[in-house]
Amino acid sequence: MSEKIQELIVLAGLLGEPCEESMEAIQELAPQLDWLSKEAVEEVASTPLERWQMEHTRLFVSGHPKTECAPFESVWAEGRMIGDSTFSIQTLYNKVQYKPDAELPADYLGSELEFLAFVLENYNEQQAFLVEILEHLHGWVPKFAKAVRIHADLSFYRDYAKRLEALFEMK
Repeated sequence: MSEKIQELIVLAGLLGEPCEESMEAIQELAPQLDWLSKEAVEEVASTPLERWQMEHTRLFVSGHPKTECAPFESVWAEGRMIGDSTFSIQTLYNKVQYKPDAELPADYLGSELEFLAFVLENYNEQQAFLVEILEHLHGWVPKFAKAVRIHADLSFYRDYAKRLEALFEMK
């Protein structure tokens, strides 16, 4: 598995809700993640899990008065959940029998990143799949990442956002 594919899988996983094992996983991965600052790793290590989970929830799940960083393509493309983008990406998944997490809408960023990794690993020769998924990601991830960078209190999420911006900046 290439470094790029591994990184996409890691980025997808880091978007999930932090748990007891998250800090250990970040410390283990940190040497391989040149974009993750030492400051961010130390900050997360010294942040109580409950506080880290609250930050995750505020940014990505249910912020008040608004969830500023909803990790769903349809929110950024159409201003609502479960929009045309959700069905468009699901159609793309169906073309290659890809099954994302059934508990989340198909346009969840973690699912799209994992799908990009899947396409790179299995269909690299078929550029059409790659072009389609990259069009989806380039269309909204830079806006999402900028919002995370602006609204995140933890350096960990600001570093995460900067990495997404670097990977999916609009050309």
